[in-house]
Amino acid sequence: MTTPQSGILPAASSNGLFMLFRRRLGRRADQACKQWLAQWPEQVAQLASANPDAQFVAALGFGADLWPELYGLDKPAKLRAFPRIAGAIHPAPATQCDMILHLRAERFDVLYECADQFTQAMGEWFDAIETIHGFRYRDQRDLTGFVDGTENPEQAERASVALVGAEDPTWIGGSYLHIQRYVHRMESWNKLPVKQQEAVIGRTKESDEELADDDKPLTAHISRVVIEEDGEELQILRQSLPYGSPSGDKGLYFTSYCKTPDIFEKMLARMVAPTADGRVDHLLNYSRAVTGAAFFVPSVDALKRLGDGA
Repeated sequence: MTTPQSGILPAASSNGLFMLFRRRLGRRADQACKQWLAQWPEQVAQLASANPDAQFVAALGFGADLWPELYGLDKPAKLRAFPRIAGAIHPAPATQCDMILHLRAERFDVLYECADQFTQAMGEWFDAIETIHGFRYRDQRDLTGFVDGTENPEQAERASVALVGAEDPTWIGGSYLHIQRYVHRMESWNKLPVKQQEAVIGRTKESDEELADDDKPLTAHISRVVIEEDGEELQILRQSLPYGSPSGDKGLYFTSYCKTPDIFEKMLARMVAPTADGRVDHLLNYSRAVTGAAFFVPSVDALKRLGDGA
């Protein structure tokens, strides 16, 4: 049975670490690099076993440009770059990067230890271009004060939403990962009355209930990202976390896993560009994306195949 990487499915953690890497100029992922990546799942398992109270999980993903150096021409059926949305009113920038390390745990020191070891080992081939520490805020709320991830699938449904299945058998157990780092304009947001904030989000702030259809604007965030096709709601598995410092940038590190990139791309298009109803997401008046990237997170079995020398 194919084993997905441990960082995809578990419920929210107290701490997250997001690291983006770019290939060093003139360097390629040679066999020595691939051998080390093939051993990565075992290192993750050992660190988790040594620190059971940390509930440590990890996911490692690769971008479309790096993929041929690792696996040749054999690739996931829908692996592609982060989308560029035609007619976008709000920016959805694409970040030039090749690899992501997504770590989660109840103890940040375990995340630090793992990330430090990984960065040193990969230093010959990759440069870290962004490192963000995310944290659980109150009862899984965003810094805007609203609960985040309310539309997430539950229990066994999480795997059916997030993991590639028999439709792409070579890459079964893998997942398409999209990230965007959003910077919130908290001063402007906090000046809004709660009723206006709720209209922007589409949910109540305290009780976390979705507004009635008659009260929910077409520009509300929920109205843009909740999409139904053929009577079924399109779903992604969000593993986002707030981040920031009191004196610097603060916002949300949006993170989604899915068995296909199509759903994220549809949601993003409805957020940033006028679609059939001519509306866009008014939350983006208070929160702007400053990064964006797409990856495929292969199964543990597929990672170990990198050590075969093929």
